[in-house]
Amino acid sequence: MSTESSSTRQLVDRDLEAATSIPSRFSSTFVNHVSHNQRAQSTPLELTTGTGYHIYTSLIIPQILSATQEVIIVTCFWAASATRDALHNALLELSAKAVAAQTKISVHICFSTYSLARNMLLPTSKKGQNYKPSKWRKLGLPRSSRIPGLVLRVTRKFDWPFGIMHSKYVVIDRKLAILPSCNVSWERWLEAAVRIQGPAVAHLLKFHAWFWENGASLKPLPLDEGSGGASTLNGRTSALESSVQTTILPSPHTPSLLPPHLRPSTLLHQLPCLPSRPPSHPPTPLLTTTSHLLSTAQHSIFLTTPNVTAPSVLALLRNALSPPRKLDVTIWTNTSLMTLEQLKLGKLTIHYFDDPSPTRPGPGTRNARSVEAASHGKSSTLLDRNKETTPIRLHAKITIVDGDKLLLGSCNMDAASWGTSQELGILMESRELVDLLLERELREKLVP
Repeated sequence: MSTESSSTRQLVDRDLEAATSIPSRFSSTFVNHVSHNQRAQSTPLELTTGTGYHIYTSLIIPQILSATQEVIIVTCFWAASATRDALHNALLELSAKAVAAQTKISVHICFSTYSLARNMLLPTSKKGQNYKPSKWRKLGLPRSSRIPGLVLRVTRKFDWPFGIMHSKYVVIDRKLAILPSCNVSWERWLEAAVRIQGPAVAHLLKFHAWFWENGASLKPLPLDEGSGGASTLNGRTSALESSVQTTILPSPHTPSLLPPHLRPSTLLHQLPCLPSRPPSHPPTPLLTTTSHLLSTAQHSIFLTTPNVTAPSVLALLRNALSPPRKLDVTIWTNTSLMTLEQLKLGKLTIHYFDDPSPTRPGPGTRNARSVEAASHGKSSTLLDRNKETTPIRLHAKITIVDGDKLLLGSCNMDAASWGTSQELGILMESRELVDLLLERELREKLVP
């Protein structure tokens, strides 16, 4: 299936929009349906949080160096940074390993942007832009002569004007996948990542081939005895080595010349003379499942997100906070976006990760009229000492519903992620995994 002849909707079940019965409680059958039967038992091997640099150097790069045949790196932003420098060095080391083994290792780097100006002036074709070896140095990559053990491809895709490819993942030897929230960039933000093996990896590769290989099947790899580093654990990460129900949830790019809030149909229904209509979003597997999780939650919702501005999300949260549901809703976000202050009802707790206030509030209330502001200030000495590993803003995208359903990935709770950009998420159904994340990974990093 070629990219030109296919549309975003081809990854979305055609009868989804015609469905007349949406479950009032969480339904695994519904999730399996909207994801095209992507729900299966897979094994999370590591779960970690930290800055993007920390996640790359402690989790992703060690797995890259364990590869014996193939590495796929997909990110939204590819920018000059300590993280990119670390990847540069990792490619040199991986090449030396391949040369010593008298083999070749395939590496495919895929990204959407490395500068706003390039996005606006030089969008790519539907098939993407493939960089010649002569251009690699400008991208912070080694010269081809320095990596003789690698078969490197570098591809960029951006669809003007609102066509960012926001998905982020790494696949090692088609056996192991890592889904981080971080870009390859200088941003010192708190991120989250999961390392997983099992059927979820094959489901992810199916999506990867559809988009980055333009519908072509991935070439078979020779038989391999390696495990892709599946048994390697880092001391600062949390492990869960039992299988859980997982679902890979893509949200394909929705072509648009205007952002959702400026589309004529949206503006028209804001006129007082016309009836308003509820917010909508593209019926992609990820967005439909996220909406399902928020609308069927029975007890609690926990979110971390850089921002909360998507009308659909605000409507879902308002419904969760209102009678008769009146759920406990906890949101960690950043101070720059105050849309959440509109939710003046229910059992809502809002924490601001980047609040520089030197004092902490006393015991808070769950009413939004007395929003808690969590001090997360850092001394300048500490920031200088741990420049690349001390997060100063929140970028992790975590949704936890009823303490037993965990959604991680690239999707923010903003209008771009819920309107036009390509996103990717993974749903894991496991109370043990949720407890592991909250108690071991986030307790010290998200201190109210």
